[in-house]
Amino acid sequence: MPTAAARSLRLFYLTNFAVLGIYLPYFNLFLEEIGFDGPRIGMISALLPLSTLIMPAAGGALADRLGQRRAIIVLSTTLSAVCFGVLLEARSFGAVAAVVLLFALLRAPALPLVEATAIELAAGGGPPYGRMRAWGSMAFILAALAGGPLLAGRGDAVVVPLILALLILNVAAAIRLPADAPRAAGPPPAGALRRVLMVPGTLLFLAAGALSQAAHGPYYVFYSIHLEQAGYSPTAIGGLWGWAVACEVLVMVQMARVLARVPAPLVMIGSLLIAAARWWICATSVSPAAMIVAQSMHAATYAAFHVAAVTHTHRLFGGTLGGSGQGIYGAATYGLGNILGMVLSGWLYGAVPLTRLFGWAAWVSIAGAVILIGVAAGRPRTAPRL
Repeated sequence: MPTAAARSLRLFYLTNFAVLGIYLPYFNLFLEEIGFDGPRIGMISALLPLSTLIMPAAGGALADRLGQRRAIIVLSTTLSAVCFGVLLEARSFGAVAAVVLLFALLRAPALPLVEATAIELAAGGGPPYGRMRAWGSMAFILAALAGGPLLAGRGDAVVVPLILALLILNVAAAIRLPADAPRAAGPPPAGALRRVLMVPGTLLFLAAGALSQAAHGPYYVFYSIHLEQAGYSPTAIGGLWGWAVACEVLVMVQMARVLARVPAPLVMIGSLLIAAARWWICATSVSPAAMIVAQSMHAATYAAFHVAAVTHTHRLFGGTLGGSGQGIYGAATYGLGNILGMVLSGWLYGAVPLTRLFGWAAWVSIAGAVILIGVAAGRPRTAPRL
């Protein structure tokens, strides 16, 4: 039933991104608490995006081949939760790094497969994808906001047990996901995935996705530092991050209407041009008004781009390669793109002014928009309801 399936998908998004709402802001504080220095914390932090280079695509291909998408999601979430539980005792750098790497690798395949299920449900007449995915964004911000008071009252040692509890809830949500639809045509034909990847429009789209996320590198790594150096208080910095996610949610729930009128490649082009304007603002001003406007643009640079890109991925790869397609998109964008943006930003930080990094990010966004012009020129003329 679409309604029950939609509820289970919303629950998965909620629990999945609640994990990230604690992990991303606070896990490094736990690492610092147990005695790790900056370089070691940085190495461990890089393991999560590094895992998305390989595992999502591999997990998607396996799910498409076996026709066992939900089973792989349940296995992925269960094994990653069990693995993370080892951090209740592990304290040496080698042990913690090994556990985090294995946790990241085991966890990586689940979300792209859920994305494939959600986009197929939307295309088949279910609720719009953006409205289901928005539950994840809301959970992220609520978990991040709630995490601060919890840590203030109980200390950084509560981070691992809290994440583990949310991971267990994520396993329960995975078990409730809809069963795999019967496949009358069987597994994808041999070579089908390679043929889709060899289409020039597919490669251009994936390259643009990587550039879009790479342009966010200075923002994800140094935006808070940028604001702190400009004299913003921690409360103001948190408020600006929260405002960005709030704008993200508002746009996600409306994206079905947008995509019903504007083709996905054109939405992505517009999002990248708005991203260029956003990074240019960050490069030229730190005034409160400018920062509010720049953070409002997160609605386009992340939310609109992501929903349009997931939609376009579904069109390119179709139902039989849905898991593979979402996995490859995730690997190119949130794997390769994140690593390039974050690593290059880290290398260049200190060698050039931070404002210049944001200026270069604007040009990277423009390059992505130019690449996508070729995708828009060859877009399909019909669109599913997403």
